[in-house]
Amino acid sequence: MPMDTLLHYDCELFYAINHGLHHPWLTPLMWLFTGLGLGWVQLLIVLGATLVAQARACQQGVRFTPWRTTFVPALVAFASSGLTVQLLKRAVPRLRPSNLPGALVAPDEQLFHNSFPSGHTATAFALAFWLFMQVRGTRYRFWGYGALLVAGLVGLSRIYRGLHYPSDVLVGALIGVLWGAIAYFTLSVRCAVPPPAPESPPDSASASPRG
Repeated sequence: MPMDTLLHYDCELFYAINHGLHHPWLTPLMWLFTGLGLGWVQLLIVLGATLVAQARACQQGVRFTPWRTTFVPALVAFASSGLTVQLLKRAVPRLRPSNLPGALVAPDEQLFHNSFPSGHTATAFALAFWLFMQVRGTRYRFWGYGALLVAGLVGLSRIYRGLHYPSDVLVGALIGVLWGAIAYFTLSVRCAVPPPAPESPPDSASASPRG
């Protein structure tokens, strides 16, 4: 498919979301979700989750190091996805859709860099996918699904507020998933505390009474 055709559909989908979904009651919700994509907000959430995990581990007397198994992998996923986005923004000089005629742009947004890809979406998906991998198969797995849903809404809010094309959000999500997976498999899995080894049964010779 020619690039011009892809760009045309990208613009059409942008207008469908930016105009088609626009509603007074939805606007404050999109403001909230886009706020969850801010870097300092995400770091505060990671820090808070680490402190909670540390407190619970201390209460239960579990040998657990949340700073090594939780904070560091999440920080790596966040920082690496953000750096990748910044490098691509400087390599791909794409103007934001706020320059399109009739685009509805949130008045409180400040535009500093190019459009491609979405940094809010990338870091949100990096943390969400890392969490999803961390809790999958456990009783806390709903937190992973919830995080992915919130990350998707962060990306949607960037289109709704007139800051990014759908393709910016899609590529940002892929970058985030990639770095979330890398952080999980290279750091979380490696740093996971192994379960304590079961005690071996006493030797038959030592267990039998001496006669």
